[in-house]
Amino acid sequence: MNTTTTMTLDDLKNLPPLTQKERQMIKNARPTPSDDCPAMTADELKEFKPWYAKSKKPVTINLDTGAILYFKELAEETGIGYQNLMNMYLVQCAKEKKRPVFV
Repeated sequence: MNTTTTMTLDDLKNLPPLTQKERQMIKNARPTPSDDCPAMTADELKEFKPWYAKSKKPVTINLDTGAILYFKELAEETGIGYQNLMNMYLVQCAKEKKRPVFV
């Protein structure tokens, strides 16, 4: 029987490295739909497409050092790349039609 264990980020960071056998087991794993996690239709999966779609365009932009450091620290905490975090935040701002506060 499978069990679920709740861990903090610190707990996860202190786990020992995976063995070769564990890596192979993960590599060979296949999804198993269940009542808790049913298979999704293509239409249902489209909702998530903006997060992985290849519709991104490379740009060059000058950013404040503090902003970059903030997102890099957040990247360390979440395990998500800082550029992806910045993009996610900008997409969220655009969807919510947020406006900058001029000081």
